[in-house]
Amino acid sequence: MKKTHLLFGLLLLTLASCSAIKDAITVPVTTSLQVDVPISVVVTKSANLNDKAGTIYNFTATKVLQVADNVDMTSYINKIKSVDLRGVSVTIATLTGTDQVLTLDLSVSGITGTLFSVTNIGATLNNPFTPTITTDVQAQLNQVEAKIVSDRALTITITGTTNNAPLSLTAKLAFDAKFTCAPLD
Repeated sequence: MKKTHLLFGLLLLTLASCSAIKDAITVPVTTSLQVDVPISVVVTKSANLNDKAGTIYNFTATKVLQVADNVDMTSYINKIKSVDLRGVSVTIATLTGTDQVLTLDLSVSGITGTLFSVTNIGATLNNPFTPTITTDVQAQLNQVEAKIVSDRALTITITGTTNNAPLSLTAKLAFDAKFTCAPLD
């Protein structure tokens, strides 16, 4: 009888320790989550092409960033335990001459508020732009982190104004991220 209890106890201890080991093993993955958001700035009917000096043109563009599209994360897409966003940057491609993005706001669907705003982006001015991680920006990033863990995707919306139209631009967005993944889960 003592042997049976001993064997049963050892079996329970083995199973419990396997679970603890499984929970303790994590893999850090440092990567950059990137998405290119195409922006089309069109001339509105109210704008006069012959007298467009001082005219401001509005734009809105939306794109989904899928974590699964990141080659570093393909093996761990269903194993994400947490993510730490360490920074974010945006580069506006194909701005030339006097073309300027006068205002740009970046938001994430499902998160209240704007992640960041920037003004006066030119070919070389504020381009790329990396916001300072203030308390407010960090609070937004914390919500974005939770969204990444739960949804494995972000719907990014970029709104703003330019001084010229028509324009075809690309907002190249990059989040510096450190994922903690549990490959044995």
